[in-house]
Amino acid sequence: MAPTRSEIEKLCSHLATSDSSPFFDRVSPDVVWDVMGTHPAAGHFTSLESWKKGALGVINERLNHPLQLKVVNVVGGGADQDWATVELEANSVCKNGMPYPQRYAWVMRFDESGTIVQVRAYLDSALVQKAVDQNP
Repeated sequence: MAPTRSEIEKLCSHLATSDSSPFFDRVSPDVVWDVMGTHPAAGHFTSLESWKKGALGVINERLNHPLQLKVVNVVGGGADQDWATVELEANSVCKNGMPYPQRYAWVMRFDESGTIVQVRAYLDSALVQKAVDQNP
């Protein structure tokens, strides 16, 4: 069962701070995280650690500061469903000065305890590829 919409919004708001651990504490270490697309950060990850090293690592290696995500909208959640979608935005800057105004939609599944066990992440693939190409 997913937390309520307001609980999800509060949980994800930690992604916009320098301490995102309250969010990641609610993600299963064995989460299945699919980053959609055909870019260097895309892939099928079967643990939180592999997602952090893989997809998140690809992005953070190109940015001046680690990625921080602001909640734009939450759809779903609550007692009658396991899934919720969170729209997030990042207004970051790459190491070469290129703006990185990324938008994300994370479709998240929660287990009965409210832990995130599955995520499908959608993002601007062309922007990821441009950031990688211009910031090797």
